[in-house]
Amino acid sequence: MTGLFSRLRPAPAWTVETFGHGCALRNKPARPSLQASLRLWASAFLIGPMLAGTALQAACSGTDLRATAPPEIRAEVDAELAQTPYAEGLSWIATRGERRLHIIGTMHLNDPRHAALVAHMTPVVEGADAVLLEVNRADKAALNRTLAETPSMMFITEGPTLIDRLPEEDWQQIADQARAAGVPAFMAAKMRPWFLTMSLSVPQCARTIKDVTRGLDMQLMEVAEAAAVPTLSLEDPLSVFQLLDAAPLEQQVAELRGYIAMMGVGPDDFYTMVESYFDGAVQEFTLLQLKDYLTAESSLSEAERQAQVDELMELLLYQRNRNWIPVIEATQGSRLVVAVGAAHLPGTQGVLALLDAEGYEIEEAPL
Repeated sequence: MTGLFSRLRPAPAWTVETFGHGCALRNKPARPSLQASLRLWASAFLIGPMLAGTALQAACSGTDLRATAPPEIRAEVDAELAQTPYAEGLSWIATRGERRLHIIGTMHLNDPRHAALVAHMTPVVEGADAVLLEVNRADKAALNRTLAETPSMMFITEGPTLIDRLPEEDWQQIADQARAAGVPAFMAAKMRPWFLTMSLSVPQCARTIKDVTRGLDMQLMEVAEAAAVPTLSLEDPLSVFQLLDAAPLEQQVAELRGYIAMMGVGPDDFYTMVESYFDGAVQEFTLLQLKDYLTAESSLSEAERQAQVDELMELLLYQRNRNWIPVIEATQGSRLVVAVGAAHLPGTQGVLALLDAEGYEIEEAPL
C-alpha cells in the first residue's frame, strides 16, 4: 500500500514539516472516500509531528457528521464503542509501583482550544523526568535536513512528471483540484503520488491561518523546553517517510488513477474530526468513517475493503503502538509524560491497553 499521509506546508517555499496516514477506494458521491478521510485523520492524530498542521479558529465551519449519520450506522458505532477499551478521553495516568506515566492524546493541528489542554498539562510536564513525543525538535530538524537533501522522497526528480504519466483527462482533474487547494499545478505535477494526495487533504478554508505547525504536541514540547525537561522521540521519523514512499513510483501512479475523484477532503469531515477531538471522541469519528466506507457502493467486495482497512490500521497505528512500548519502558525516570496522537490511545491494540498488559493500572485524568 502506498503511503498517503503527509501534508504540504501552506507557504510559498512549499517546504515540508516533519510529521506522521491509503487506500484506492470509491465512496458515496456525497462523502469523501475512506482514503481522503483517513489521510485527514492520520495527519491529525497519527503522523502529525512530521508534517505541518493547520490552525482552525474560525477557519472552517461545517456540519458535525456524528449527528447526521444514518441510524443503522449510528447504532453499530455505539455498540462498538461500548466494547472498546478507553474509547473516550484524552488524558490518562498509568501507574506501576513508583512509576507514573501521564498520557495525553494530541492533535497535530493548531487550534486555540489547545490552551486549556496546555494549562492542564503544564504542571505535569514541568515536574516530569522526561516527555516522550512521536518526534522531538532535534529529530524533526534532522528529518527536514534529510528531506531537503533527498527531494526524491517527495518529488519526481527524474523522468516524466505526472503530466506525462497520466492520461490528459486525469491530469486535468488533478490540476483543478491542486489549484483549488492552493497548490500550483506545475508543482503538483512534480510530486510523488503519496505526497500529492496528502497535499490535497486539507480544505482551502484551513490553509490561511498562521502558526500552522503548533499542534498540541509542539506546544507541550515548548513547555518542556522552557522547564529544561528532556524531550525524547518515540520513533525515527525518517522510517515513517520511507514507509510512506515504499511502493515504486509506477505503482503509486497506477493507484493514483483509482482515486483521483476522491482526493479532496470536505469541510464537514474536517469540522467533525476537530470537534470529535475536543469532545474526547476520536474513536467515534474513526468508526463512523470506517462504517461509512464499508457500507458504501463499491466495485470492491466488503471483504476486500475490510482487508485494506486492516492493513492501513496495522501499518500506521498498531505496529507503531507496539514499537513505542519498549521505548517507554526503557526511558529512565519515575515521572514521564507521553504525548501521542489521540487515535493511538483507544482499543485493544491502543497504547493504553498495551500498557495495561505491561502491568500498569490505567485511570482517566479528567480535564
